[in-house]
Amino acid sequence: MIARTEGDMAQAILALSDRVTADSPRHTPPVPTLVLHFPGGSIGLQSLLSVGADATNQIVLDDRYVSRFHCRLIPQGGRWVLKDLSSTNGTYLDGARVAEAEIEAGARIRVGSKELRVERAGPRLEASLPGLVACDPALGPVLELLRRAAPSSLPVILLGESGTGKEVAARAVHELSDRRAGPFVPLNCGAISRELAESELFGHERGSFTGAITSAPGAFATADGGTLFLDEIGDLPTPLQVKLLRALEAGEVKPVGAPKPRRIDVRVVCATHHDLRLRVRDGAFREDLLYRLRGVTVELPPLRARPHDILPLAEHFLPADRSFAPDARAALLSHRWPGNVRELRHVVQLAALLSESPIIRAHALRFDDPAPAPWAPRVCEQPGDSAVVLRGRTLDELEELAIRSALVRHGGNRRAISEELGIARSSLLRKLDALRLRG
Repeated sequence: MIARTEGDMAQAILALSDRVTADSPRHTPPVPTLVLHFPGGSIGLQSLLSVGADATNQIVLDDRYVSRFHCRLIPQGGRWVLKDLSSTNGTYLDGARVAEAEIEAGARIRVGSKELRVERAGPRLEASLPGLVACDPALGPVLELLRRAAPSSLPVILLGESGTGKEVAARAVHELSDRRAGPFVPLNCGAISRELAESELFGHERGSFTGAITSAPGAFATADGGTLFLDEIGDLPTPLQVKLLRALEAGEVKPVGAPKPRRIDVRVVCATHHDLRLRVRDGAFREDLLYRLRGVTVELPPLRARPHDILPLAEHFLPADRSFAPDARAALLSHRWPGNVRELRHVVQLAALLSESPIIRAHALRFDDPAPAPWAPRVCEQPGDSAVVLRGRTLDELEELAIRSALVRHGGNRRAISEELGIARSSLLRKLDALRLRG
């Protein structure tokens, strides 16, 4: 195995940019909508993509004939260009070895022993969901589960740290369901006061309490025929949990002050950063409500566990007249992102606002924690290597690097990770909790 610090890994790939990012205009004119199919998945071509065996590429190919940084797909002036990065075995387009060539729908690209296909995108990409920017293989099982859950009538619980995109995932479930023509109504259960929580959920009649000068329908009635997204469901006051369970079981709600209940047709999608099983054990959440809500449970991994999404997301949040310099891209890749996608969006948008140049440099990125985190989402594997040598690191740091690497390599599969690392699953879960990676 080849081991390097995250900064070295990021800088190595970005040094190969050879002025593409700095000199090329972004999104002008619009780039044709194409899809790149590769072994193990597909990605819509929206921004620059790098291909190779190294973990810092957007598309990572496990092939001994693929160079660490093999080739790039670059949007240039309304077209897509395939550029070989001085790879050992070359990049082939439709059977011919190329250094740089334009690609179109129908193209066949050979990288090592792997073939990639370029096709025109259909009305909806199979590899992603509406509103989601997803390139990292760690999200593959998550996307598939969301896609399967969306057409059903089962309730969905989305688990994950704050800022991982749970509302975006909930909207995607709504857009892929039969209720897409109906309303999508978000309600943050942790942001409403205990006094008004019942009214916020179920509505109220005029004069039903002090200050109720008009009637209000409430979130359930507003979402009738559509989807109600209850964010931070773990913070819902206990007395309201009983009424929520009754509403879900009976399919009806009774507004505060109303003489009788009204029928509603609502699909509920919930989200929380809490471990609801622990909340049940502590008496803060009703077990029967948990069983009623837990039709499909989906865990969204934190951004640090899906490093291949960092640059595509950053490009997505960046205005069309801005671009990142190589040092900025390296800084984005080396940050730990404790605030996840929400933090990334804030950092990028603030940099775009404050930067006097259209090319954003690393010094324009304002991180809450400016110290780079030496996480290594995946260590480059070479045949015959059996050890990782990381000079200057403590044993705890080596352990963290190994766990983070295995998380990405196995897509978050805890059993596979524990088998690879040779530790019990219970020990792995404790270590994930200690590193705040359990999400």
